[in-house]
Amino acid sequence: MVRRHINRVKRTYTRARGGISNILQNPLAIGAITAVIKNTINGQPPINIQNIQRRVTQPNAKNPLVYLLAGYLLKNKPLMAIGAFQIVDPPVPDDDMNGMLDEEIEAMAEEGGEEEEEEEEEGDKKICIH
Repeated sequence: MVRRHINRVKRTYTRARGGISNILQNPLAIGAITAVIKNTINGQPPINIQNIQRRVTQPNAKNPLVYLLAGYLLKNKPLMAIGAFQIVDPPVPDDDMNGMLDEEIEAMAEEGGEEEEEEEEEGDKKICIH
C-alpha cells in the first residue's frame, strides 16, 4: 500500500515538472503573452475583450484570425504565434480613421483620388498658360 502511494507521488511530480516549459512551447501562449506584455508597456489595458470581439467578427482581410488559421492549417508555429499576437494586441489607431467603418474609409479614399486628379488637371492648365 505504501508503494502505491509512493508511485502515485512520483507520477504526479514528473507530470508537474514540465508545466512552464510546456506553456512556453505553445505558440498561441507565446503570442498572447507577448501581446499582453507589449500592451502593458504601452500603457494600454493588457486584454481588451470588446476590441478583440469587434476585430475578430469583421469579415475582412484585417481579421487576425486569418493568420491564426493559416498557421494552424499549414502547421506553422511562428504564423500561429503572430496570429495570437495580433488577436490580443490592437492595431495602432489612426487619428483620422479612428472609429470609422471600412466602407467609409474606402469612400474617402475614392473621393480623395478624384480630387487629386482634378488638382493635377488644374496644375496642367496653369503650366499651359505660360
